[in-house]
Amino acid sequence: MPHIAFLTLFLGLVSGPQTVRLEVDQVQSVRIEVGGRVVAAMKEAPWTVVVDFGDELTPRKLEAVGYDGQGNEVARTSQVLNLPRQPGEVEIVIRNDGGRPVSAQLVGRNLTHALPKRGRLSIDGKTLKLGRDFVARLPNLVWTHPHVLSAEIRFADGQVATRELVMEGGVGDSASSELTPVLVRATGSSDPATLSGCFAINGHDLRANALENPNALVIMVKDPDTHEISEKLRSFRHGPLSRERHKLPLGANTTARIVWPVVQFFRAAGEPTSALFEHSRDIDSGEGGIYWLLMQAFPSPRNVMQPEPFAEAVAVAGIASISRPLRRAVVVVLSKAADRSHYTPAVVRRYLEQIGVPLFVWSASGPRPELAESWGAVDDISTEEGLTRATARVNATIVQQRIAWVATDPLSALDVEVRDRCGLELASHHPQPVVATG
Repeated sequence: MPHIAFLTLFLGLVSGPQTVRLEVDQVQSVRIEVGGRVVAAMKEAPWTVVVDFGDELTPRKLEAVGYDGQGNEVARTSQVLNLPRQPGEVEIVIRNDGGRPVSAQLVGRNLTHALPKRGRLSIDGKTLKLGRDFVARLPNLVWTHPHVLSAEIRFADGQVATRELVMEGGVGDSASSELTPVLVRATGSSDPATLSGCFAINGHDLRANALENPNALVIMVKDPDTHEISEKLRSFRHGPLSRERHKLPLGANTTARIVWPVVQFFRAAGEPTSALFEHSRDIDSGEGGIYWLLMQAFPSPRNVMQPEPFAEAVAVAGIASISRPLRRAVVVVLSKAADRSHYTPAVVRRYLEQIGVPLFVWSASGPRPELAESWGAVDDISTEEGLTRATARVNATIVQQRIAWVATDPLSALDVEVRDRCGLELASHHPQPVVATG
């Protein structure tokens, strides 16, 4: 039974040249495809190749396609890049003897490279004995009938990864029908009575099951050093900030999260490097308004006097904001600190638009027309009037948002079209801010 499995799992954001490793059994050649385009070919072990994913942060599918000696496709596996993934995942690697599956190995990968601690594997609901090497013998079954392999791995950091693989006729398949939440903006005075005919891809209608108004999440990316912003806010005419904890609140049913451009790297031999950013807990809107959020400093005693990758932090905030079906926005508060990101602001702006995340760019140091080409239009929050207007724009955008559950997969959902007659539009296409001069 031919089989291919990825040994390299890209659980975080990925771009540029990356090493891709495969486990291959009873396959004569392999082609690697990115977004449907062939980028590499292999005919022998080691089944390892370097793939250049380019400079953009593009959501797309990475596929490995296996062929027999006559050029017929006999195996295929895939993973989605630059969309939310679990912090831990597990692959089920099938090994054959004489053309028959005889064993299965669980291969776990973790965003922080924590090691697998224990695992579990079953077939058709029957638990298999799993060795310390996470390998289990498979029973002698009739493989022309479908069989379901269910796997679970627990990592040393407490993360749990699960996976199911359906084996039928010698082919593994993990595809399933699903509903994907799509963020839209209401443009009419009321929500549409029906979603029939509202959503399509390439002109073909998609079924949409519901239009919801869930809670909202606003992620704020800001400098860990609050000196610059605190001096500006204290100059506002309403007096000490200690009396303004609830000044300029976010809307009802909205939580906030602060992401600081303070990064920690996790490296392991032969694995993609992970970059995780320090962030706050989720803060309920009743705890404090925008004034209070802007004043929150980096809480750790670690030295934060390091290059601050603002744009990269915004990209991470963007993907975090779509990990749950919530209304959402990302606000980046630019400071005078230099941005030392791997990605340019323009790349990050395009990425957030692709994944459906409205981005608001604020400046506490006055108008920043020199940033228009990189960050786009910037809201000047150096005056109380400017900050009030900027806050109102974020709240107004979130109030108009809805979540539509559409019958497609998360990658295809990025190409969804919304028909005008339904009074909805994609929420990432929100009106761009004007440069506010206060």
